[in-house]
Amino acid sequence: MSRRGPLIPGMREYDAPRRKRASAVWIWLVMGAVSLGILVLVGGIAAGIGPLRALGVVETPLTALSWRETADPELIQVAVALPPAGLCTGDEVSVRLVERPGVVEVSPVRSAPRSSDECAGVGIAGDRTWVDVSLSMPLAGRSVIGMPGRIPLLVERQ
Repeated sequence: MSRRGPLIPGMREYDAPRRKRASAVWIWLVMGAVSLGILVLVGGIAAGIGPLRALGVVETPLTALSWRETADPELIQVAVALPPAGLCTGDEVSVRLVERPGVVEVSPVRSAPRSSDECAGVGIAGDRTWVDVSLSMPLAGRSVIGMPGRIPLLVERQ
């Protein structure tokens, strides 16, 4: 019997050598990793979520109004004026801090996802909100000023 002919006459598909499946597994793994990377990138830019959240976030400067001490000497609270339209559900108000020997500079910002251009606001009571700010060392007589205008902030007593 000759080995050159088909094993079963008319069934040539069984005569071909077997392909290895390892190459197909690698193709699926690479395609899955690329798809996951695209989802993370789109989620970060469009929705402001995930590890690339900073790409999809718009920051708006706010105004610092005053500050007050807390029981912790390395923690103060800064009063931040809310925007006239209020805050949206996904907004975050934070205070950036620069500490110098005689002064503490605070810069409040509102971080909002790019996808929330207009919203009705969440209706926080009042015209301001208090934000906790951690200091690297106690305040100890340093003055607190609001940036960018270098306006000295008044102390409010609780």
